[in-house]
This record gives sequence, C-alpha cells and structure tokens, in this order.
Amino acid sequence: MKKFQQALMTGVSYMLPLIVFSGMTIALTGMISQSVQSDFPAVATLNGFAWMMMDLIPAIFAAYMAYAIGDKAAIIPGFIGGYIAAHPPVEGTSASGFLGAILAGLIAGYVVLFIRKIKVPLFLDSIKKTLFIPVLTGWLLYVIMAYPIAYFVGALNDFIIDNLITLSQAPQYAFLLGAILSAMCAFDMGGPIGKIAITFVFAVWNDPSGLGFVVNAAVFPGIMVPALSVGIASLIARNKYTEDEIKMAPASILSGLVGITESTLPYAFRDPLRIVGANMLGASIGGAIMMGFGVSTAGVSGVFGMPMASNLGIFISAILIGTVISVTTQILIKKPVDEYTEFAGADDEDLDFDITL
Repeated sequence: MKKFQQALMTGVSYMLPLIVFSGMTIALTGMISQSVQSDFPAVATLNGFAWMMMDLIPAIFAAYMAYAIGDKAAIIPGFIGGYIAAHPPVEGTSASGFLGAILAGLIAGYVVLFIRKIKVPLFLDSIKKTLFIPVLTGWLLYVIMAYPIAYFVGALNDFIIDNLITLSQAPQYAFLLGAILSAMCAFDMGGPIGKIAITFVFAVWNDPSGLGFVVNAAVFPGIMVPALSVGIASLIARNKYTEDEIKMAPASILSGLVGITESTLPYAFRDPLRIVGANMLGASIGGAIMMGFGVSTAGVSGVFGMPMASNLGIFISAILIGTVISVTTQILIKKPVDEYTEFAGADDEDLDFDITL
C-alpha cells in the first residue's frame, strides 16, 4: 500500500506542472478573448494548444507512476497506457480516464520490474533494456488498455462522470459534494484523505463539461481555511494558544493564502479534536458555497486561483465565510492554555509512584 501511495504521489508531482500550464493558459486566453471581444488567431491557437496539452495529463501521470515502480524503462509503456486511457483506439469503448491511468501506471511499472529480473545472456542484456522491455511492455499495455480496461473501466468512468455532472447541476447535491470534498482536504491537512480528494479533482480535470474546474474550486476552502483560521484565531485569542503557536501565526496565515495546508499540523498535534473539527466545519461550509453556486477555477493553490475564478465575489466569500466560521469555532471551544497545563500536570501526578527496596 505504501509503494502504491508513493507511486501515486510521484505521478501527481510530475503531472502538476502540466496541469498548472494548461489550466492557467486556458483561463488567461479565455479571459483575453472575453474582455477584448475580438478574434485573435494567436490567442485562439494558444488556447487550443493548452487543451491539447491537457489531453496528455493522464499519459504523463501514468508514465511517472510507472517510473516510480519500474524506473526509467517503465516511462514509455506507462505513457502508452495513460494515453490510451484518455484516447481509446477501439470503436465502441470509452476513455477510462484517471482510473485507467492509475491501472496503466501500475501494470507498466510492475511488468517492467518483472522483466528486468529475468536473466538473459550478457550480450542480450543491452538489447533487453532498449528493445525488449519497451516494445513488449508497450504491446502488452496496448492490448490491456485498449480492450478490457477501455470496456469495463471506461464504462465505470462514464458512470462516475455522468453522475457527478448530475450532482453538480443539482444545487442540493452540489452543496453536499462540495462540503465533503473540502472537509476531506481539511481533515488531515495534506495527508492521505486529502490526497484522495485531490486525486478525484485530477480524475475529472480534463472533462469537456468543465466539471474539473468546478470540483477544483470546491477544494480551495479545504486547502486555505485551516492554515488561515489557526493563524488568525491564535492572534485573537492569545490565551488559548501557546507562545510558539502565536509566533507561527503570520507564517501560517501566509501559508494559507498560498495554499499550504501542512502549516496547520503543529496546532492540530496539540489539540487535534478542536482544531481539526473547527477546520472541517469551516472548510465544508466554504466548499458547499463554492460548488453550490457552481464557481469554477483553472488556477492551482491559494490566491493563485482567484484571477481564474468564474465568480470572484463568491470565490472570495466562500473562503472568508469558511475562515470566519473556523476561527469563531476555535475561539469558542478551545480551552485556555493554563487548563491544558493543569490537566497535563494532573496526569503526571497520577502516574507518580514510589518504589521502596
């Protein structure tokens, strides 16, 4: 499981720059076209190119997920499998999307790992690396991805996307979905639960309906609210936070603005139930507002998503409302630092005992 998680995160980290380039280029060229209201061929061409690059996201993800498992020899087979996940070559099959790309990365990585362990005569060793591994694994990935994966996982992917589009278009369900995704990000502050939500965002990122940009906006409160709220709350209710936490407040606020959730961890370690609970409450309400009103953004992380937001007023309001709720909740439910100290002292006294020889 740990190996799978590491491979997943490797694929995401290598894929992220392409997402940033594609998303921001699409958003900026779209803004230019709308504001100028004139036909600029160069801008339209750049926009089309960015969409082409976005189509490569599953291939890049699968390639580097395979690389994390089977090293360099697995990159091209992984790329082939990931490309087929987005562009199935067989008529009557469907794109398996991010789910297919995950399977492509796993299959390519472990097949290459297996072939590399097969002993061959020394004079064939170099041919095995340059010819046998990429060609045989590439053929295998083509067959697996173009037929069983495209049929079964493609159908599952279509089912998921169709239902998500339905949920996002129905306000009562969109509010709930936004709340859940944002709360997941706030729960473990960059941990595996939050990564599941982010992985889901990437899974629908390049969907033609634009669902990916809506889901992307929904997780922004879960990423920004935790660090913003602990920093602001510690400056307001100083008696409820340690000196170290108060000193960390400016850095935490700055981290929240740029979308670094991990700066919340020192606060959560000392008082996990209250900090995490307050953050999840604020983030879920912010996420519900964001997705309930159908706000979308192609930006990635923190304030960098603001210029690309489809409704800047609601985008900012969702973050502010979520932060205010989280800050208020922390101030109301947290105990003064002295009470924590007394409680800890009482525990220490209970543990004291004498040994007489």
